[in-house]
Amino acid sequence: MCKEILFGVQDRIGEKSMNEKELRYMKCIAEAGSIQKAAVLLRKNPSSLSRAVHRVEEDMDIILFKRTPEGLRPTQEGELYLQAAGEILSMYDELKEK
Repeated sequence: MCKEILFGVQDRIGEKSMNEKELRYMKCIAEAGSIQKAAVLLRKNPSSLSRAVHRVEEDMDIILFKRTPEGLRPTQEGELYLQAAGEILSMYDELKEK
């Protein structure tokens, strides 16, 4: 499952349907625990972040976050996605520095 998600993330980036911003949005949402809090941190409209989450979920055919009264929590698949996104962003940031 982890390999499928990692390859799915890489495939989507290769198809240019996912971009760096989208990866960073998902990480920020996970860290903030809510779309509303992430929207404030990112200075984005909450509805645009919500659409981004739904787009990724549909494209990847996974559910990234469990919606709870306390906020959003990554699902098991979401954790794998976020781990892969973190690795990809780290590599991206390293390349930008060189």
